Amino acid sequence: MDDEILEQLRERYASGNLIVFAGAGVSAAAGMPTWKQLAERLRDRARRKGADPAVVDEIQQYIASNQLINALSAAKLALGPQDFNWTVDKELDDTGREVPEVAQAIAALKPRLKAVLTTNIDRFLERAFQGEWRMVDRPTADIAMDRRFILKLHGTLRAWDTWVFSRDQYDRAIFGSPLLQDAFGALYRAHSILFVGFGLADDNIDQTLARVRALAGGQPPMHFALLPKGVPPFRRRLLEESGIRLIVYENQAGDHAEVAQLLLGLEPAAAPAQPPPPPRVATPAPAPQPASSAHPTAVPPANTHPAKARPVRVFFSYASRDEELLARLEAHMSPLKREGLIAPWHSGKIGAGEDLERAIGEQLEAADLILLLVSASYLASEQGDAQVARAMERRAAGQAAVVPILLRPCDWETTRFAELQAVPRDKKPVSKWSDEDEAFLQVAREIRAVVTKLRASLR
Repeated sequence: MDDEILEQLRERYASGNLIVFAGAGVSAAAGMPTWKQLAERLRDRARRKGADPAVVDEIQQYIASNQLINALSAAKLALGPQDFNWTVDKELDDTGREVPEVAQAIAALKPRLKAVLTTNIDRFLERAFQGEWRMVDRPTADIAMDRRFILKLHGTLRAWDTWVFSRDQYDRAIFGSPLLQDAFGALYRAHSILFVGFGLADDNIDQTLARVRALAGGQPPMHFALLPKGVPPFRRRLLEESGIRLIVYENQAGDHAEVAQLLLGLEPAAAPAQPPPPPRVATPAPAPQPASSAHPTAVPPANTHPAKARPVRVFFSYASRDEELLARLEAHMSPLKREGLIAPWHSGKIGAGEDLERAIGEQLEAADLILLLVSASYLASEQGDAQVARAMERRAAGQAAVVPILLRPCDWETTRFAELQAVPRDKKPVSKWSDEDEAFLQVAREIRAVVTKLRASLR
């Protein structure tokens, strides 16, 4: 291992300008299929479904030559979008699997790391960051100016409409807009990228490196890649011409355990604890002096510790018919309350004898985060309509965040809040999920990400 290159990587991390780009190897460490294994399983399913043998052979040829994006594209064409999406969702579902050590090591870098990019659609990274960083599956033109986010370039699990598996999809989703191309150019030019979990013969990284070369111009910035020993000379040259400094590890056990160790080594070790000072000998206090302009009364030093952010005030706007679903959502959000991150409120907390309209109005005006629990009953409610109107006014004024939560099927996409990102993100209402708790879990994680961002502005 080149100690000089490793030290350069540490410097980039310490500067706050390092981005980790996580490949399929990060998820494979938890037993998930690699892109090649996924393509092979899709090929096998196409064969079992009676696909034309010539089509199956074409998929195999792409796999054999490591043209995995083409292999996935051909498999999608052979199976049809619905069967393809269902199979991928099943194969890449991380439910019940432990977060791999390498994902935890990436999350341990969050004190100075700028962002994480990934081609993985599973949720290991979100779970490793415990919802503290927001997940982005549709990049915006100002993404390069942001920090503390996980950008999922190929989309995210369960949100099938966000998936990107073919070369033309990737070009349209990431580089189809001149504004987005400028944003990614800024990312590649102004920040160092550390590639983790990419194979030596992975056309996914080849495509990314081609973009790096194109966006960086004639003088590419310094990027890094963690790779196992055995990089062929020509491959090494291609990487180095793209501005990639290689950090090669032995991988003696074949499990890539050194990757997590290398990542954890980027964060400086905490300073050793200092021994306690010797006891001070008490000395007589000086005689009190009368207050005067020559001897002003002493002012105690200001508190040097930053004030702790207060909890985010959360207002639930809902219809009475949905009280049962509200209670379940509250249960999934209870860790946020227990951690002191939120102070939730809804009209069910109004005591006997209180002025109902006044209490609701005061809480709605004070809320930092307004959750709209959307159903047909909610849309039919005059009170809900009034609360939506005020919520959107406060959002437009920058006074509150508003998140629609889809509880039951209804025509919500014609409402005034249709422009907002609703959860669950695949626009499938909670009541239509086979496991409603899984839906509420996704919602709670999205809310945690919103709360984390809001708390940063409350300090």
